[in-house]
Amino acid sequence: MVIPSLLCLAFYLLASLAALHRLLNSHSISWPLVSSAWIAMALHAAGLGQEIVSTGFGQNLSLLNVASAVALLISLVMSLIVQRFNGWILLPVVYGFAALLQIVSNLIPGQYVLHLEQRPELLMHISLALLAFSVLMIATLFTLLLAYLNYHLKARKRLGLPHLPPLMTVETRVYQLILLGVILLTLSIGSGVLFLDEMFAPDQRHKAVLTLLAWCVYTSLLWGHYRHGWRGKTLISLSLLGSVLLLLAYFGSRFLKEVLLS
Repeated sequence: MVIPSLLCLAFYLLASLAALHRLLNSHSISWPLVSSAWIAMALHAAGLGQEIVSTGFGQNLSLLNVASAVALLISLVMSLIVQRFNGWILLPVVYGFAALLQIVSNLIPGQYVLHLEQRPELLMHISLALLAFSVLMIATLFTLLLAYLNYHLKARKRLGLPHLPPLMTVETRVYQLILLGVILLTLSIGSGVLFLDEMFAPDQRHKAVLTLLAWCVYTSLLWGHYRHGWRGKTLISLSLLGSVLLLLAYFGSRFLKEVLLS
């Protein structure tokens, strides 16, 4: 797995460099970025798929494998929407993080075996949860970009990079992504409540509570935007709070159990 991982890293780095060049020169040709990114994601998916089924029975959904899957989903979605959402500045971060997690998951193997083929309802719940998390993390990336643009606008400082999207456009994208993420998160929570008896089990209760708190934060933000026109610092603060709660819910306890206490 070392050679495919190194190839994946190389193509992710090429895609990152191409994204930076595209950011600095809006008239540059984007095919090197597209081809490098899709090759990297194909290698990433192949390596990750092998890691998940490497146990020979069940699926190995270790912490790093799940994180790597989320990074792959984010890379895929960002690659599809970057032209429309003008998020070139975010691609090097996305691709770099995906490459790092794909390599680390290969170098530091872990075991957390589930038998999803026997529990389609659990597979549906996990799939919806990962999709919701990925979309809301993309919203977080655009929120950080919004904070950067907002800071420079308030401080009246010259932006260090050309061809950045307008602040209002980024703000609109953040709300669009949060709305989609909340819909997916609602479906994920609903599937867990309806079909999973262990969702509120003692060892899972903290995850459920944190997820519900994140859902409340995001839905309050959407309601406040619709009713009171919330934007700017309120949007940034609540969006980042929701993402922190989701990170703790999805990875907090498992990081403690699988990494710190292993």
